[in-house]
Amino acid sequence: MNYDKFMLFGDSLTEFAFNSKMEEDKSDQFVLGAALCNTYTRRMDILQRGFSGFNSRWGLKVLPSILESERGIVVSTIAFGSNDLCLGGHQKVPEEEFLSNIKQMVALLRAKGIKPILVGPALIDQERFEASRQEEVQKGYIRTQERFKLYSELMHKVADQENVPMVDLNVAFQRKGQDNWRELLSDGLHYSGNGYKIFYDELMAIIRKFYPEYAPENIQRKLPEWRNILEDGSNVL
Repeated sequence: MNYDKFMLFGDSLTEFAFNSKMEEDKSDQFVLGAALCNTYTRRMDILQRGFSGFNSRWGLKVLPSILESERGIVVSTIAFGSNDLCLGGHQKVPEEEFLSNIKQMVALLRAKGIKPILVGPALIDQERFEASRQEEVQKGYIRTQERFKLYSELMHKVADQENVPMVDLNVAFQRKGQDNWRELLSDGLHYSGNGYKIFYDELMAIIRKFYPEYAPENIQRKLPEWRNILEDGSNVL
């Protein structure tokens, strides 16, 4: 039985999409990956391909091998930028290269008939994030709010030029978080359950607007409901 696949492709913010303990002191946290699996149960498989610490340069290197080995992907996010935007260190990717990398990823997906969705970087609580990472800060791994805004705008530029829908988390976190936006971050950078809930809501809104054929309500569930199955199972398939 073949299922179409919805791929989540990106950095740590994608790798942690199934992490239910982003905030150790809190229970019942919203989990993006689990929510998507629940939303698309018996409709599509959720394929997680997130790589902590990766930037768009390294993501571009691995995407072809992912697409070569995984069949049936129909929709995919491209979620990079939070590492690219570092002011120093080897994760840093200059603006023009970032634009080029994202455009090439879009082209790779489209060449396979996959619908791309860009996801821009959200926000940073710089003081909180750097407090436990002084060694990295000394090496130049510095992220600022201004850089988050800039790389979100760069992602918008690709979205406009390539006619690709984008989940704008920079704007969404500010709009929905307002004065409490820091609560959307688990450590100053990575998302809390509340942050991932906004990610989920924005992502589903984009799908319904731009790719309605992949909205869950428009995808037929696999196999009949159990009440409609004959006792001998002859009508299961």
